[in-house]
Amino acid sequence: MYKISYTGDGATTEYVFAFPFFQNADVKVCINNELLDDTQYDINPNNDFTGGTVEFGTAPQSGANIDIFRHISLDRVIDYQPTLKIDPEDLNSDFNFLLAAIKDLNAVDVDTSQWANIHETVLNQINYVLQTIEDKLSGGAVLGLYNNLLSVLNGALPQLINDYGSVTEEAPNENNDDYGSI
Repeated sequence: MYKISYTGDGATTEYVFAFPFFQNADVKVCINNELLDDTQYDINPNNDFTGGTVEFGTAPQSGANIDIFRHISLDRVIDYQPTLKIDPEDLNSDFNFLLAAIKDLNAVDVDTSQWANIHETVLNQINYVLQTIEDKLSGGAVLGLYNNLLSVLNGALPQLINDYGSVTEEAPNENNDDYGSI
C-alpha cells in the first residue's frame, strides 16, 4: 500500500506525496485516523500521476497525524463495446488498474467479510474483461461475421448444388447453369 505520513504543525497547508495513482479520487487523506471527505482538500497531481501535493484550505492542527494514501476504487473506467476494436492502450490501462488494485489489497489487512466483497468485485471485473476479449476473438467482430458467413454457406451450398444438379454430372451444354464434371 502506498502511504506517507506527516505530523501537522498548524501552519503547513501543502503536503507532498510520491506514489502512482490513476485519478484524484484514488488519493485519500486521514487526519488522526479519521478519513476526510474529498471536499476538505485538493489534489494537485504531477503531469504523469506519479505523485503530487495535497492542499488543505486550513492547516491541520499542530501534532495532528496526517496520512496520505492510495485507495483505488474498483469501478469500471473503460466500457468495451462488443462490435468495436479493442484499443491496446485501453486494455493495458485496464490491466494496470487491476494489478494496482490487487497490489493495494495485498498490502492491507482486511477482515474476511470485506475481503469477500472485494474479491467478488475484482473477480467480476477480471471475468468481464476476459469475456469481452473472448467475444472479440470468437463470436464478436470480424470472426463473428466470418462464422455467420460460414453457417449461411453451410446451409445454402447444398441447396445450390441440389438446385443445379450433382457436381459429378456433366453439363448437357455450355449454356446450362450446372457445375459440370469436376
